[in-house]
Amino acid sequence: MFAFSLRKFFWGLLVVAMGLAIWAHNYGLIALSFNFSRDWPIIIVIAGLMSIWKAVFGRHWWAKCGRASNDHIPAKARKILEDVENGNMSAEEAIKKMDEK
Repeated sequence: MFAFSLRKFFWGLLVVAMGLAIWAHNYGLIALSFNFSRDWPIIIVIAGLMSIWKAVFGRHWWAKCGRASNDHIPAKARKILEDVENGNMSAEEAIKKMDEK
């Protein structure tokens, strides 16, 4: 599921564009009035790409892409939570069942 954030996407694009402009200047492809060392703008480009990824997918690139948010919840607890969500069980009953071993 996508968790798109236009604001984060815009800022990510802006950072990538700035990084690419500085990098192109360092290679002599465009003329700018300032000079930096050769390859450090790649850090800006990577930060911008990571921001875009997070804006589009709602998580960092290093997060497991196929993992659902409730994979770490034990099956018994997941069943109890589903019953509470469906209205089949009250919160008090769920607490008692969770405390049982």
